[in-house]
Amino acid sequence: MPGLVAYSGAGLGLLALAALESLPLRVPPHRLLPRRLATPLHLRHLLAASLSALCLLSALVSAHHLSLPTLAASALFLLYSLAPFAPLAAPMPLPLLDLLLAAAFAQELLLFAHRRPSTAAGIENRYFDLLLVPIGLCLGATLLAAHRPGEPAPRLARAAGLALQGTWMLQMGFSFFTSAVAEGCTLHAASRADYTIKCRTHEDYHRARSVATLQFNGHLALLVIAGTAAYAAVLSRANRPPSGYSVLGKEVQMEGMPILSQFTLDSDEEKEDEGVTTTATAVPVANGVESHDEIPLHAPDSK
Repeated sequence: MPGLVAYSGAGLGLLALAALESLPLRVPPHRLLPRRLATPLHLRHLLAASLSALCLLSALVSAHHLSLPTLAASALFLLYSLAPFAPLAAPMPLPLLDLLLAAAFAQELLLFAHRRPSTAAGIENRYFDLLLVPIGLCLGATLLAAHRPGEPAPRLARAAGLALQGTWMLQMGFSFFTSAVAEGCTLHAASRADYTIKCRTHEDYHRARSVATLQFNGHLALLVIAGTAAYAAVLSRANRPPSGYSVLGKEVQMEGMPILSQFTLDSDEEKEDEGVTTTATAVPVANGVESHDEIPLHAPDSK
């Protein structure tokens, strides 16, 4: 149960960080906070600092050989989170903060990649191997953000990586510490941080690995669908025409111009007669003789 709470809390925190990373925040300044704390990024840094402190505390309490790499990664994330709040004459530039965050993601990548030799036969290694995908995405997006500060694309990519990492952490908590574990496999926990999931037969082991891959593909598809729907909703809201009546463009062009046409109650037949008369008078007459083109033609049967 403590493992489920830890994984669930980490997953929900990463989802909140992804939301803060992707949404453009407009935080109004508060009179109790300094001006540098009232920026759109201070909520993200405060949440990241809280998660890093909890992870650091958990690594200190745990008596496991992976505690030292966990301490290093948590300390880097905590340093990145608290860097904007340092009492400096000028705020730290964004590229420097992104490089510090990239170092923290690289340390996290090495942490989970190093976990594999510790428990070589456990199903949990497949889950941790798949966790390297969103961490690598966050690392690449952070390096791109450091190269191009202010661009929205790297931030959106990093938000996608954080969201996928958060949902996968939730899946890992339920797959490890609840009855949702793969059929034929059981959890063997020596301590809170030292555990493994063993299967009875070789077929159960391969089936559990396949289930983990299908679960990851489902999380990835869910992220793509949710991201596409959110992007479409934002675009439709931005391109929505204003409500109420609006003046047509042609009416705007004709505004202020004199009205040249006058409306009458003449019928359409009178207009046709006037058109025929105009055509007949426009034909030239030479030497007082009408043109042969004006001679009416009769049908052969007429007499």
